[in-house]
Amino acid sequence: MKKIKYILPAVLMLSGLMTSCVTEDDQELPQYNPVIFYEDFQTILTDSFDATPWTIVNEEGSKSWFSNSYRENGYFEFSPFNSGENLNISWMITPSINIDEANAKRLIFKVAQHHVVDTTNNYLVVMVSDNFSGDITTATWVEKNITLPPTGSAKNYDFYNSGVVDLSEFSGNIHIGFKAVGGTATVNAGAYQIDDIKVF
Repeated sequence: MKKIKYILPAVLMLSGLMTSCVTEDDQELPQYNPVIFYEDFQTILTDSFDATPWTIVNEEGSKSWFSNSYRENGYFEFSPFNSGENLNISWMITPSINIDEANAKRLIFKVAQHHVVDTTNNYLVVMVSDNFSGDITTATWVEKNITLPPTGSAKNYDFYNSGVVDLSEFSGNIHIGFKAVGGTATVNAGAYQIDDIKVF
């Protein structure tokens, strides 16, 4: 019993020496990245969405991004269906965002499609500019990689995560542009929907 009596304090003391080598500074805590810009478009449901800070531009054709809702969810949609035009290109551009206020400088959003068949001629891209002032043709735009939703009728209207978009190359005020392309033909008249835009 005496041996156990003396061994236990020794073990405890050794354990204390080992743990005392780890200080609070050695513990890497997860970084908190507050959201600096968020739009879920839910005010569309009450007709109180303020579109004033947003910019909708038709680069080609007459079809524009428009507010829409389905099953108590608001979002913005682009659909070239029944346009009668071979090519429709429309931009939905966010209000100005001061990216310097973001810790991570990242963008995520949700995207859905319906009736998209030909992703070569009916597609969505995300563009970012740090000098947009109202005219898309005079601004410098950088295309960013995103994850698009799968196509096929079974996937229609299902929202998917865009993946994390890196915005670390930018500083100051930026604008994010959602540029959609399509036409009147059945194979390229599919629609895209955007929701839950977050910059953090």
